[in-house]
Amino acid sequence: MRTLRVILALFVLYSLTLGAASRVSGRLVVERATSEAVEVFTVDWAAFFDEPYDSRIEPFNYALDAATQRVEAHPKDLAPPYLLKRPYRLVSPYITERGRALAAAPLTGVAWPDHVRTPFTITPVVRQVRHSRAELETVLDAVMSRVDDPRVLSGYIDAERNRAVVEVNDVDLRLRRRLAQEYGSDLVAVQWSPGGTRLQLV
Repeated sequence: MRTLRVILALFVLYSLTLGAASRVSGRLVVERATSEAVEVFTVDWAAFFDEPYDSRIEPFNYALDAATQRVEAHPKDLAPPYLLKRPYRLVSPYITERGRALAAAPLTGVAWPDHVRTPFTITPVVRQVRHSRAELETVLDAVMSRVDDPRVLSGYIDAERNRAVVEVNDVDLRLRRRLAQEYGSDLVAVQWSPGGTRLQLV
């Protein structure tokens, strides 16, 4: 019951202070990152479920798959790609100069929005970032190898923020400081999921 009250209080605070920016991102920052502690955030699932389907996204979904394959082939030069909306854009982050040329190359293919064959050519928006896919995967593997911590639920790469995320059902300052000390507060963040249970570690 106490946990429920905390969650409700946080979302009231969210609506009063963070407003539309957090609704767009689908996240509520509970504790901001500092030089000594990583960020803690929780997910606003309503932002995802309330988003209506738009068939115009389909060519971008196909292009995202192709961009992801490109990253898999060059994990030290590129970072994971992602989509932005309003308007739709495919962002291809890069690390090296070689990666910049790879990221900027147009992606072509055929999508089927509303069952209509639709050829497309999408030129990604390129963005230089600090961490490659190879580095993010290495860090994520290291963080997730600590399966003895019962709070840890899962882990994943947050492409848009170019960082590794560890999902937990409970978080304290000690955990935040340890992650910042070992990996840096810009490289790892914590997703707080109260009441969550461990399904599968990745």
